[in-house]
Amino acid sequence: MQIICVGDLCCDLIVPYGRMQEALSRGDISRETTEQLLVRMQCGGSVGNVARHLGRLNAHPVFVTPLKRDSLGEYLSSEMEKMGVNMDWTVPSGKSNMYCIGVLDRSGERTMFCFVPPWADYPRFEASGFDRIPEEPGQFLFTSGMAMLDDPVNNEAVLSFFARRKAAGATIVFDLNIRAESYGYEGERRRAVEKMIALSDILLGSGAEEFSQVTGTEKIHEAAALLRGQGAGTVIARDGGSPILILGPKTDEYIPVRPVTPVSTLGAGDSFDAMFLYRIASGDNIGQAVRKAADYAGAYISTGEAAFGGCGS
Repeated sequence: MQIICVGDLCCDLIVPYGRMQEALSRGDISRETTEQLLVRMQCGGSVGNVARHLGRLNAHPVFVTPLKRDSLGEYLSSEMEKMGVNMDWTVPSGKSNMYCIGVLDRSGERTMFCFVPPWADYPRFEASGFDRIPEEPGQFLFTSGMAMLDDPVNNEAVLSFFARRKAAGATIVFDLNIRAESYGYEGERRRAVEKMIALSDILLGSGAEEFSQVTGTEKIHEAAALLRGQGAGTVIARDGGSPILILGPKTDEYIPVRPVTPVSTLGAGDSFDAMFLYRIASGDNIGQAVRKAADYAGAYISTGEAAFGGCGS
């Protein structure tokens, strides 16, 4: 089954500030230590990260994203292709991709800062960008709230594409990933997210804070029920190390999560989404896919890869 990811790709600058502080407090300024504490540049973006995980899983994902073919765009495209992501359907853009600066504290947790210089922009789609994507039976389409902006042209292009593919039989998987603290969640953006919720066959979300931004309640089961009432088919609600709720037309169950000791939770949701998509597209039922996705995400965040390497952002 073909998996098409539609959404954001940016350049992440990862600053290991907490580890820098620890090294300085020890008086450790050796060459070996300082080389490990350099600011790292890598591909980022919520959907971009999911696509890279899928590539690493040999799922051969297709990634649709606005991309200017300048030096930064060539770097991002090359790095994605190295991970097994098909970049043939990128959408030409007149502006460079934006930057996200991730400052990691001593526990590996991040604080994100968006940097959009005058020559760059948020990822913006136009309807024509989707014209050359072939329609094939059994497609899985994935996007997140990061594809929705305070921009009706962008939102209508994305929503129309997903609506057409759903009508043709594609399965729509949508991760809320609102990030209201950085991008806001009012007006046009809220309207677009609510329309995507109604289109979704499977809706993913993480944490009481995110669910409360969308539904007004931090009670996970209540929030999931409200999202089902807005048209979502099956809601999968993650909440850290707590059991994962699956609420669907004929399903109301919690899936236990194996306990892990995380080095960092950076990229946990993206890794979960990728394995979930991979397993669903491979024929697993939703419960099986959730279990395998939770195990994959747990392994990812407990190895140190999430904070200091790999696909996380």
